[in-house]
Amino acid sequence: MKNDVNATPELIDMAGARFELIARMGREDADTALYRTAMAAGRSVPLHSHIDPECLYVLSGQIEVFVFDAKPRWQNLDTGQSVLLADGVRHALRNTTSQQADLVLVTNNRLGRFFRDAGRPVMPGDACQPPSPDDITRIQQVSEAYGYWQASPDESDAVTG
Repeated sequence: MKNDVNATPELIDMAGARFELIARMGREDADTALYRTAMAAGRSVPLHSHIDPECLYVLSGQIEVFVFDAKPRWQNLDTGQSVLLADGVRHALRNTTSQQADLVLVTNNRLGRFFRDAGRPVMPGDACQPPSPDDITRIQQVSEAYGYWQASPDESDAVTG
């Protein structure tokens, strides 16, 4: 598959974040997908894991990333900072500030397809909405089909608050 830079933007809302596909490069089952991601103030992404890598770079604002590894902890990421999440590490995200956080997310095309399959397509200018019960059910079903792990609501709330 060739670079899709000139394609119409793909906008997806999922679990408190908006993903705008900027570029997809390489083969459909591997290689790289680049997203501009917005995380609204006060939103969180529940505890989950996937084998596909994610590199997050904060363009503006601040987020917190929970990394459940040998030393589980929340990490603050400010503008200009990044984190690499790989190898199935369990993680969660939250924006506890009063401002939207804008991020660059680099991953592989498989996780990009997951966003498309599990998320809700939106149009430019649409307000970012919290996930509905149907959205949550779809995310759980698609996660299972992809072999991704999603914490139960109680497990996630214990971490994300």
